[in-house]
Amino acid sequence: MRSFAGGMHGGDAMSVLLALASAFCNACAAVLQREANVSAPEGQRHGWRVVWYLLRQPLWLVGMAFVVGTLVFSVTALYFGSLAVVQPVLVTELVFVLAIRRWWRHEAIASRLWAAAAIIGGGLAAFLVIADPQEGHGSPSPGAWALALGSRALVLVVLLVLGLRGSPGRRAALLGCAAGLIWSVDAAFVKQATQVVSRSGWAALPTSWSFYAAITTGLLGTLVVQAAVHAGPLAASQAAILLTDPLMSILLGIELFGETVRSSPAALVGQAVALLAMSTGVVLLSWWTPSSQEAPVLGLP
Repeated sequence: MRSFAGGMHGGDAMSVLLALASAFCNACAAVLQREANVSAPEGQRHGWRVVWYLLRQPLWLVGMAFVVGTLVFSVTALYFGSLAVVQPVLVTELVFVLAIRRWWRHEAIASRLWAAAAIIGGGLAAFLVIADPQEGHGSPSPGAWALALGSRALVLVVLLVLGLRGSPGRRAALLGCAAGLIWSVDAAFVKQATQVVSRSGWAALPTSWSFYAAITTGLLGTLVVQAAVHAGPLAASQAAILLTDPLMSILLGIELFGETVRSSPAALVGQAVALLAMSTGVVLLSWWTPSSQEAPVLGLP
């Protein structure tokens, strides 16, 4: 397989394009659903009233169609590519949100927000080129799953407990990290399910444990995302989710599926710098975005 630096392999290119499509759909869904929510009358913004109101809003329903697109594209991206490629690319959702609001709402976007978006794109591109992630071989053993899930469960419990107290910003950040961790595990389950489909066809999916595990972690992730959003500033929870998910997914891809990245000292330093740049861009973009331009975190992998 040729490296990213020398030209992407067909599967690599396909997975990147599909991941970008997933990020774009998630950005569209976030913007559209936020518009539908803020347009709700004052007396219909809580409880079942807001649900009933939104179900009758074409804008919100179109947003839900984009949610479906997000799921389809992300699952298909994982079918063709590795966790170490797909999950980091999903961070571009933040950049797409900016572009959509500028194009659709004609909102003035501060130059520093575009600069942060450029840092995200540059850091992501540098990571993919330097790391040159490669697909692994075979499925994880039961022991590997037990070790990976057990260690993540312990970290998750700690994050959830610590997220119950403290300032709103701290709670939102810790619960956001918990949600990102859950989404990374969910992506690993989806990856396992795509391997089942690849080997045995779609008919085997309903009999696969990974299919039901992905649904379970998807629901759990959605609940924790909502808890994070309500705990404190959206900037804190959004940044935490979008940082934890790709970083943990890269580790799970290596640990479970035998995915590889370049491991020379220079390459590892380069990857660390690239991921740090991408993370810095995510944090800056999340914190600098005015509340009037914020889009809700949907809680999708």
